[in-house]
Amino acid sequence: MAEHHLTLLLEMLGLLERYRRTISRADMDTDREAWLKVKAALEVSAQCAIDLAMELVARRRLGSPQTYRETFGMLARAGILEAGLARELEGWAGLRNVLVHLYTTLDLDRVHAALGETAALRSFHALAARELLHHRP
Repeated sequence: MAEHHLTLLLEMLGLLERYRRTISRADMDTDREAWLKVKAALEVSAQCAIDLAMELVARRRLGSPQTYRETFGMLARAGILEAGLARELEGWAGLRNVLVHLYTTLDLDRVHAALGETAALRSFHALAARELLHHRP
């Protein structure tokens, strides 16, 4: 499962980069397919990071997180993630929840801005790949 999530996250990061270059904020207002592409790629990216984090927590036997956000905090407390990176990833977990559940009307400015804010996901992908290689079940 973890290898699949690593591959999928990398694929989604490539799509997000392409969408950042090709889908404008205005496109998201007028083109439902463009909006769905962006929304889905952001959602899947965040979910892959969450699933990878949960896998790391389980392999390291760090406990049972109560929320997706808490998963990243547990990794930080264990010294696996820097605190700043954990906070950024917690933000991605929050964005994932908003995208999935549509708690409120989506702030399309914020959603579009997320296309250019993927550095934390890229960093986590590299870290998760190293961790999973060194801590096999």
